[in-house]
Amino acid sequence: MQLSISIVSYNTKDLLRRCLASIYKFTKNLQFEVIVVDNGSSDGSALMVKKEFPRVKLIKNQVNRWYTGANNQALKIAKGKYFLILNSDTYLTANTSKILVDYLEANLRVGAVEPRQEDEAGQVAQTSSRHNSWWLDLIGLTLLHRLVKPKALAKFRLAGVNRKLTYPAEVISDGAMLVRTALFKKIGGYDTRYKLYYTENDLCRRFQAIGLKIVHLGKALIKHRISASTDKAGWKIISGVYAADARQYYSQYQSAVSAWLLYLAMKLNNLVIRGKLTWPWLSLVLLATVLRFYRLPELMTFIGDQGRDYLAARDMAVTGVWPLVGIPSSIPWLHQGSLFIWLMTLMLKLGNFNPVTPAILTAVLGTLSVYLLYRLSRSWWAGLVLATAPLSVIHSRLPYHLSPIPLVMIGFLWALTINSAGWGILMTALLLQFELSNLPLVFLLLFWFRRRRRELVQWSPVGLIPFLPKIIYDFSHGFSQTVGLAAWTGYRLTRLGEYGNATANIFDFWTKFISPGYPWLAAVIGVWLLLGLVKQSRLMLLTLVFIAAGFYIHGSPSEGYFMVLFPVWAWLLGRNKFLAVVMAIFNIFNLFSHNFYTYGPNLSERLELVDRLPSSFRLVNFSGNPDWASYLDNYRYLLWWQGRNYQDESGPTYSIYDGAAAGFIQPLSSTVYHFSGQKLIKYDY
Repeated sequence: MQLSISIVSYNTKDLLRRCLASIYKFTKNLQFEVIVVDNGSSDGSALMVKKEFPRVKLIKNQVNRWYTGANNQALKIAKGKYFLILNSDTYLTANTSKILVDYLEANLRVGAVEPRQEDEAGQVAQTSSRHNSWWLDLIGLTLLHRLVKPKALAKFRLAGVNRKLTYPAEVISDGAMLVRTALFKKIGGYDTRYKLYYTENDLCRRFQAIGLKIVHLGKALIKHRISASTDKAGWKIISGVYAADARQYYSQYQSAVSAWLLYLAMKLNNLVIRGKLTWPWLSLVLLATVLRFYRLPELMTFIGDQGRDYLAARDMAVTGVWPLVGIPSSIPWLHQGSLFIWLMTLMLKLGNFNPVTPAILTAVLGTLSVYLLYRLSRSWWAGLVLATAPLSVIHSRLPYHLSPIPLVMIGFLWALTINSAGWGILMTALLLQFELSNLPLVFLLLFWFRRRRRELVQWSPVGLIPFLPKIIYDFSHGFSQTVGLAAWTGYRLTRLGEYGNATANIFDFWTKFISPGYPWLAAVIGVWLLLGLVKQSRLMLLTLVFIAAGFYIHGSPSEGYFMVLFPVWAWLLGRNKFLAVVMAIFNIFNLFSHNFYTYGPNLSERLELVDRLPSSFRLVNFSGNPDWASYLDNYRYLLWWQGRNYQDESGPTYSIYDGAAAGFIQPLSSTVYHFSGQKLIKYDY
């Protein structure tokens, strides 16, 4: 046997097939064997070899033994006089093996020889070089090569040498290297302390140490795809292997100091590169995090409706009774879902009932929404808009049952993007848990999957899961929630156009999303967006159409109705990069300069007022305020949290007014104290 050809493969089935086919096609006038060592491939490489190339000796490893260990396995069973090491992404176009064998036969003082390598396009690869030096590798293997290009680097790489010639070199590539089998076994084969890199450097030094030459043979040619197996392994793994192999090489042949300096530099370089790979999403997450957590305990919005949610969560935590329905909607006998109350209860218990802890949850959900929109839209600019849009930031900092809607809406858009009826049904049901006004999305879902009705029916039970608490509730309450919702929907359809505030409300909240207080800017951007809608995706257009139809059917949509549009608006606005950047800069400045646009006094200001109240008193509604059920619930929660009794019928009587100053009329026989936009009224009776 004249020649043994060793090929190590890792998940390169198609390239390996090409390589083997070329060997059997072009290798002539040689007795040869081919040994393939499969390093635990998962792409069927081993099965392909077994079926299509029965002459090949196949070694199947269950784990990756890397380039050195796998070639040593082939060397152990090799019967040829010569041992040709080939990468699986190489292939022959001529009888290169014979040319290489003939050269070693004629040159006994040559220990190893390589052919000229070209890529698939015919570009000559710069194989063969001088021995590496750690400082040149420090430049060449890190980002320093973009700053420094010393002449020594070109000299090391033999940059001016014609690769079509034959010449001695200090190092040649073992991607295609011929050695004598007996000699290779005598020196111990590959040193398995190396895995993948510097393997040829080590081999060449060991051949040279026993007085043999290393040669580049220009007349022999092999084609090389280069790095196919390492691409499959992944950059994160390979970069670590590269650094470790470099440390081993320089520890062995130079000094421990140079080895560790290069190793640490390469590891740092890998972190920098990894940062470049992750920077787009990481920058968005960092920006969204800052805007959603900056001074959150002080500047958090805490209005009466939030207090109502907090009191419901407190009652669940204290009594252990899980509410089956949430807060009343604008139709008092229809309730929102209870899911957010459950989530808030968990956060309050974890935070010892500190009112800030639910805001941490909603801020995290808001940040997650930015990241997921970036992934779904594949647009950093869309993520930038959602991260900085004032209304998006405000609601992320405002723990309320509406806060998770943008996140779930992104899930809904994703489900329709991948055409998953099951996920679409689940996301729609979750959206209805947080706000019943998201009902138009049910009709969008039905329209989107109108040609797959059987699949909708099949997956419909999934939509019942979020509704189970309401269904259980309905069995003892006359089905007021399920049947009642359907009845109310039908009623609203019959009253279409009764209220005419939809257009004004849409523009109002569009302005708040673009930048509060700048309606002219919102109008200009809105006109631009409308003119370009015909070029947008079908999903975006349909989403806008169905949601807008819902607004006009309702007639007077409130703020909560618009939260499903946050991801849609951001996605559309992100298509203009310049606009996205200008809006982001403008809105970041305004958010900080306006203390994040809190609705009314912020949490720290409300706590300042609460601190002035006695430990026991009677809290009553102020007659000048609308007598909503949730009015003063925010103060009631804060008072309860501080352990104060605000229901003492025998104590002094207080009320609180935090509305517009123009609407305040001081009651007779009362004393008024002023606190940051709030009025504390003490009745003198």
